[in-house]
Amino acid sequence: MTSQFLLLLLLNFACALGLAFLLYHKLLKDKTQRVLALFRFLSFFLIGLLLINPEINSTELSIEKPKLTFAIDNSESIHKLSDSREINDFIKKIRTDDELNSKYDLSLFSFGNQFNILTDTLGFTESSTNISKVIDYAYEISKEESSSFVMLTDGNQTFGEDYYYKSFPEPLSSSILVLGDTTSYKDSKIDFINLNEFAYFNNEFPLEIFVSQNTSINTTQTLSIVENNVKLASRSITIPAKGSTKVEFQLKAKPVGMKLLKAKLEPLQNEKNLTNNEKSVSLKVIDSRSKILLISDIIHPDLGFFKRILETNKEMELFTKATSDFIDYSEYDLLILYQPQSSFRKVFNEINANQLNYFLIGGSQTDYGFLNRLDLGFEKELIPTTEEYSATLNTDFGLFQIEDSNFKSYPPVLDKFGDINLTTNFSIFLNKKVNGVELDSPLWVFDSDSNIKRSFLFGENFWKWRASYYVKHSDFEKFDQTFQKILQYLSQVKSKNSLSVEVSPVINSGESNELRAKYYDANFEVNPSFNFSIRFENLETKKAIESRLLSDGDSYTYNLSDLEPGTYAYVIKGMDVDISKIGQFQILNYSSELQFENSNYKGLRRLVEEKDLYIFSNREELILNLKSRDVKSIQKSIQKTQLLVDFELLILLLALTLSSEWFYRKYKGLI
Repeated sequence: MTSQFLLLLLLNFACALGLAFLLYHKLLKDKTQRVLALFRFLSFFLIGLLLINPEINSTELSIEKPKLTFAIDNSESIHKLSDSREINDFIKKIRTDDELNSKYDLSLFSFGNQFNILTDTLGFTESSTNISKVIDYAYEISKEESSSFVMLTDGNQTFGEDYYYKSFPEPLSSSILVLGDTTSYKDSKIDFINLNEFAYFNNEFPLEIFVSQNTSINTTQTLSIVENNVKLASRSITIPAKGSTKVEFQLKAKPVGMKLLKAKLEPLQNEKNLTNNEKSVSLKVIDSRSKILLISDIIHPDLGFFKRILETNKEMELFTKATSDFIDYSEYDLLILYQPQSSFRKVFNEINANQLNYFLIGGSQTDYGFLNRLDLGFEKELIPTTEEYSATLNTDFGLFQIEDSNFKSYPPVLDKFGDINLTTNFSIFLNKKVNGVELDSPLWVFDSDSNIKRSFLFGENFWKWRASYYVKHSDFEKFDQTFQKILQYLSQVKSKNSLSVEVSPVINSGESNELRAKYYDANFEVNPSFNFSIRFENLETKKAIESRLLSDGDSYTYNLSDLEPGTYAYVIKGMDVDISKIGQFQILNYSSELQFENSNYKGLRRLVEEKDLYIFSNREELILNLKSRDVKSIQKSIQKTQLLVDFELLILLLALTLSSEWFYRKYKGLI
């Protein structure tokens, strides 16, 4: 209590006493006024005390018991390897054990992939186990003094960081109760399969399979590849003792479409766990890449330009021919006509007859008189001299997006001098510039209205653009991607479905997975503003599900994790746009948790000392050990500061003094 507060208290006392005396100045002669003055003095004093509102410091003492945390594995493997009823009975016994509850502050939670406070019995339904995350949580509670931690698990982890390289924190008293059978059974399995996402029709593709076994001798087993119950390939392999080996198959990619392949490993004699002897994978067999034909009767560095930009692209394939060569035009998705002359007459006839996409490139050796007579949508002045033209990007161009827009820094291209008059509605991509002055004449245009896709580039030596880009960036990657995008746009037919769907063709049941769709508008840009419905049908049970796709920004999604195992066909339809997409995928009745036949005792042994590792049959020994530990409760003092105005009793006392004065005056007939 400070001297300032004492002074305020004395002043408040004096003021309350003086005010009471002024109101009841006859209190020395009148007994009634003395009683009323006392009530009024107390009221004034309490009001003054509340106005001063001093801080009151207090100390609270509490006894805190040491924490004992149980973390129980709630995964499917526990249900397979243990008696789930016995585990739930054991948890119930822990909850109701008076001695444990009096000695410890108990907390229980279950874990699989996530933590959950345990409020009821366990169902052992988690489809994955992350023991590493439990160890990380143990580090958090190790900061509290005298804490104990018990983990109940079979040690089989299917998700997250490998706990083999971790350990419990030293300050924490940690124990593990091993659930499940610790007996080791002989087992062989397919660990994983390496396979490309797609293969081209009639090509061979590699399939790498890694297999292992845990017996003390070498084993000879048969490994087969099956599709639709038809064996495609088979091989006798030798797996080293307690080791693994890699097996490679070369398979034929046919027919076109999605292939679901199943690898089967012949089980060992008396092998108990057979579920991990099979594994399914898928790949997509595509008919062919987009075929692009470059037609030229002259030799020029620009021809090598196209070869260079497409050599790393798996979706497009380049062929080169002269007009005198035999050409089956039906094989190609895009024709590149380099500096056409009168010898190209037959080529243009085939283009018109077959409605083929083409990319025409002009230059110093182009016969523009021949092109003018073909009425292609442009006319060029016929002047025999040549000129170098720089490029400027038309900012209003919108057929597709171009990341590399720095065309003005590229070297100029060469073409015959003369203006170009467009007679068709072209989209201008690049304009011409001479000596820093932009001309009202296009350099590169695209036809956006006709049934076929056409593009005209009026200039040669654009191979220098790629060289210039390399000088500045030391690589060709983004430059090549820009021109690949342009050629891909030109090689696509206009009727191509603009709805793309991404979904894994093979999904393990219970795993988090989703179907994702993107809609591309006429400019080949993602447009998420439309609504789409989806219908699933289980081809085995004929059960159908209808729903809407949810938009998440630039795409549409549907969560597949709740679907039952089976083969599903889906149909996606636009609700605001006339477009649809069909497809198929399979959900396997497969759980990584059910691939184990025994607990991982050796792995858990690395986390704690031998004395702190218990098997489930010795669970009572664990409880006795916890009860016998010399742990002490901690007395903690908490310093609290509270304002006087927060005391409700003081307010009630003020109300009591005021009401008592009123009732006394009423009793004496003074009111």
